[in-house]
Amino acid sequence: MSNHPEPVPDEARSDMTPMIDVVFLMIVFFVCIDFRVLEAKLAAYLPKDVGPAAGLVPPLERVVVRVHGDAPGTEVYAAGFAAGTIDPATGRPARYRLTGHSARWEVGPRLFTDLAAARQELERIARDPQSQVPDRANGGRRLMPCVVEGQRGARYDDVARAVDACHAAGFAEIEFGSGG
Repeated sequence: MSNHPEPVPDEARSDMTPMIDVVFLMIVFFVCIDFRVLEAKLAAYLPKDVGPAAGLVPPLERVVVRVHGDAPGTEVYAAGFAAGTIDPATGRPARYRLTGHSARWEVGPRLFTDLAAARQELERIARDPQSQVPDRANGGRRLMPCVVEGQRGARYDDVARAVDACHAAGFAEIEFGSGG
C-alpha cells in the first residue's frame, strides 16, 4: 500500500472573463464609431428620381451598325491541306485564305461597301453635338453607345473590323446586338 492519496480529478472549467471582455470592447467600438463618416467617403451615383417611375422610360439613342455578308467567298487551302484536316506542325485545323468574300456596312440608314467610308460616317456622327445623350451616372452628357449587329453571311473578321472602326471613330461604349 502506498501512502500517497489518489489524485482527485479536477473539474475542467473555462474562464469566461476574457471572452466577456472582448465582447464588451466590440460593443463599445461599434457604438462609438460613426457610420455616417464612412458612408460619406464612398462615392455613389444614385438615381435622382425617387420611387417607382410613373411614366415610361424614354428609349436610349444608339448608333446601329449592321454588318452584311454579300458574297460568302471560297476557302483556299495551302498545298497538301483540305477542309477538316489538321496541320501536324501546329495541331490545329488547317488555315485558309478567303477569296471572293465581300461585305457591306450599314451605319444607321446609310449603306457602305467600303469600311473606310463607313468609318468616316461614324466619325461624323461622333463629332455631331446631337450625338450626345444624358449620362445617368454623373448627370452630364456623353457620346451615345454604338451597337454592332452581325447579319447572316457576315464573317467574324467583318464584325471585328466594324468594332475597330467604331472605336477609332470615338465610340467608347460598343455593344453587340442580335443580327438577322
